[in-house]
Amino acid sequence: HLPCFTPCLLNVSAVLKQNGENELIIRVGADRNAIPDGRPKGFDFEKKSYLPGIYDSVELIRSGAPHIYNLQIVPDIEQQRARVALELLAGERACSTTLHAIAYESKSNQQVGSMAPLSVSLRADEKKTITLSIPIDNMRLWSPEDPFLYRLELRADGDSVDVRFGMRSFRFDSQTRQPLLNGKPYYLRGSNVTIFRFFEDAERNGLPWDRQWVRQLHRKFKTVHWNSLRYCIGFPPDFWYDIADEEGLLIQDEFPVWLLAN
Repeated sequence: HLPCFTPCLLNVSAVLKQNGENELIIRVGADRNAIPDGRPKGFDFEKKSYLPGIYDSVELIRSGAPHIYNLQIVPDIEQQRARVALELLAGERACSTTLHAIAYESKSNQQVGSMAPLSVSLRADEKKTITLSIPIDNMRLWSPEDPFLYRLELRADGDSVDVRFGMRSFRFDSQTRQPLLNGKPYYLRGSNVTIFRFFEDAERNGLPWDRQWVRQLHRKFKTVHWNSLRYCIGFPPDFWYDIADEEGLLIQDEFPVWLLAN
């Protein structure tokens, strides 16, 4: 997997031993110069070293066909609906499935929306994009002051996913150039989290992967009245974003490529 800083999904079914022991071998490049030209390597003039490796979770996923390959939830707060775009991936044979989607409040687990079951057919090895629309009853908007979350349970015949989301919109007004959260002006107050510089700190130990420590860190940010952060010089593990959602912090991602312009 050559694209740095990005997750990947690899099909290992062809080499998986059904009976007997399976062995996973991982090769990590010695440094950023081991990455071929044309691939994003990241750069930062203030770093001393570039530490290769896998710094997020690794999972072995077993699934029937079709597999829910990808999913994105787009809040439509004006229509009080959650639009869902998902990719279904068939196996070696043609298949069909019935999709079920139900939305719940994340904490109370109260059902707030659903859709009628949808039948989908796929050819062998086909990847198909499906768009769904889920109404949200008595919609409650997410904001740093009220980080209210929902979750979507999506089931196919051979696979299922459970994803959390907030009903929110964020954009910049083209005329005033003001940031708008849920359609209203919202001023961002915050700082930077330069995670890859923290990785090279010899005293950091396992703190970036300690969920309790990461939560306390984000709560500390809130005590100084920050409502946003920029994760920069690398992306933190995925659960950092989940905690930011729960604690009420807007996140801007900055891709770790810095260059000086002439």
